[in-house]
Amino acid sequence: MKLLKITGKIFVGILLLCLLVLLFSVAPVDRTDYRQMDYYHQMTQSIQAWKVPKDTVEAFKAGWAVVNLTPSVPTPTAGYGDRQGKPYQSIRDSVFVRAIVMSNQGKPVAIISCDLLIFPPEVTIALKEKLKKIGFDWSQVYVGTTHTHNSLGGWGKNAVGELFAGAYNQATVDFIADKVLEAIKKASERQVETKVGFAEINAQELVFNRLVGDKLGTTDPMVRILKFQQKTGDIAILTTFSAHATTLNADKNFLSADYPGELMKNLNRSYSFSSFMAGAVGSAGPVGEELKDDFQQLKSISDGLSAKILATIPNIECQTINQLSLSNFTLNLREPQVRFAQNWRFRPWVFKTLFGDYPAEIKVLKIGNNLMIGTPCDYSGELMPEVLKIARNKKHNLIITSFNGGYVGYITHDRHYDLNAYETRVMNWYGPQNGVYFQDIILRLLERFD
Repeated sequence: MKLLKITGKIFVGILLLCLLVLLFSVAPVDRTDYRQMDYYHQMTQSIQAWKVPKDTVEAFKAGWAVVNLTPSVPTPTAGYGDRQGKPYQSIRDSVFVRAIVMSNQGKPVAIISCDLLIFPPEVTIALKEKLKKIGFDWSQVYVGTTHTHNSLGGWGKNAVGELFAGAYNQATVDFIADKVLEAIKKASERQVETKVGFAEINAQELVFNRLVGDKLGTTDPMVRILKFQQKTGDIAILTTFSAHATTLNADKNFLSADYPGELMKNLNRSYSFSSFMAGAVGSAGPVGEELKDDFQQLKSISDGLSAKILATIPNIECQTINQLSLSNFTLNLREPQVRFAQNWRFRPWVFKTLFGDYPAEIKVLKIGNNLMIGTPCDYSGELMPEVLKIARNKKHNLIITSFNGGYVGYITHDRHYDLNAYETRVMNWYGPQNGVYFQDIILRLLERFD
């Protein structure tokens, strides 16, 4: 009898402890209208106080460079949790850092694209210090990635970072940062007077809505191209597209840049430099899952894109550029909303323990009437039509890219927020209403330009 009483007390104690842990670990999802929240007012005030850069008349110069990012020894392969952090077993194709450095007066600006899953926040931290060595700082750098799921890992601290990118290794972080520095330095030394042109091409047949399907959802189907033509005649091509670089599935454990790498190889047969940045990739997948194997799908996407791009480039008229500016905005967000049920979430301290706590920002790069906006997320193509309409009314060529050096998860259309799916439940970290909030930010930025 005495033993039963002791056992009962232990059971009650354990139960109370579990309830206490639960109380301090979970909370209801906060669905307060974002326009009533402090973070929204802080963000809008920041944009309103922004001194929009004016036009300049100095000669616009640009140079470009490619640096090999392939490690000397295998690293964990970033992209799929199913791999459990295993190192890649072979190299299908090398991965690279590509840099375009531009200037017309004052500080130069660099556009960096890496054959990586994301631009890791830990690399951002390292770069903020290392850039000083070459006379740059983070405010002068616009970054993105190809979003390949078959490249270097080892750059993610904390539990979730290591799930997708393998065991953290500071040496890998420094290796990536140093290669970025090398690319910027080389590109800076190659600057000559340059003109720039823009085009966009519809490639709807190569991308689909992987979240809800094309009958219920949309994508951003446009390939966007910036053409840089030096007075020497040398041409560089920067392209963006919205389909995830996931033609190679988790069982293909080798180093590869996926379809963007093959695309750039195709373009480089005609032009000396090409670069690719993931566009509005949220909810967007590459068409071709029904093909015989992953390599057929990869070739189908890369060949389809390169044919369209190569046919378009000769017809892009390049213009003299009279404005170059890069502006950086701290991104204010509500508390993390990582959910385990429709209306229940883990508290912020749990999120920070598992995911880390990194600042995020929005970057705005203006190259004449070409406007690039860098976001710290998988930005959804379903959010593009409204902002594109305003940009076109203002005669701006708008390019939105993902993975700008921070990462805040998936930003999807709000009508999908309560869908129990990977993008909307597992990876939508700061919702609800993040879709309309990001649209609001971009529209406000656009409105500040004449």
